[in-house]
Amino acid sequence: MESGGAGPLSVVPYHPEHAEAFRALHRACLAHYGIAPAKAAEEDRVLRLLEAERHMACHLAFRGEVALGFATWGLAFPAAAGIALVMKELFVADHGRGQGVGRALIAALLAVAEDEQCERFDWATDGTNEAAQAFYAALDAPEKPKRSFSVPKTQFQAFRQQLAPR
Repeated sequence: MESGGAGPLSVVPYHPEHAEAFRALHRACLAHYGIAPAKAAEEDRVLRLLEAERHMACHLAFRGEVALGFATWGLAFPAAAGIALVMKELFVADHGRGQGVGRALIAALLAVAEDEQCERFDWATDGTNEAAQAFYAALDAPEKPKRSFSVPKTQFQAFRQQLAPR
């Protein structure tokens, strides 16, 4: 991936013309978390879902032609009597850090939440992601005490058994 870049920072909703930029950022995101690269078929599936605006959406940050980061999100309910915008992932590539990219992506999603008349804008971080927690704390983002739960696909069957009536 190129580093640097010239021109103003821009944040735009995902469009099919951004497919290769998104692929590169997605690969960098997975590497950042120590996750093996996705297979091409899975990358293609994600792009099809983004293009169909089905289940998720994405905004990308660029400086000129250089892709710097992305935020994935969706709308969920209930959130009070309405809906919430829920940010699933905020990722800024190494070459984009410290340039206001994360702030710009959050601002873009906040604008979407306002346009969608959302009751809330929600997100979470892994309990061990101290860098993300420090970033959000520096923004004075209100923290809400919650616990997160997640079932990996390798445990779907075992978890399903726990759901059986007793």
